[in-house]
Amino acid sequence: MKPEQFLERWKTEHIDSGTQQSDASRLVEDLLADAEKEGISRNMLVEAAGSGLVNYIVGAIKEAVEEELR
Repeated sequence: MKPEQFLERWKTEHIDSGTQQSDASRLVEDLLADAEKEGISRNMLVEAAGSGLVNYIVGAIKEAVEEELR
């Protein structure tokens, strides 16, 4: 699986409108652990995310909240 596909799938499975931004650091740790099991390195994830992983997770949380408000 490509890192981009992994990130999208992981985001869908782990982040929803109830996810708190204060959980971002823990979520990054979970993301890295799950990616490692799939043979995806931290560098591959950062490149796929296009920014730092915490920023990616915070952005995903904001997206989920905005979707819920629509």
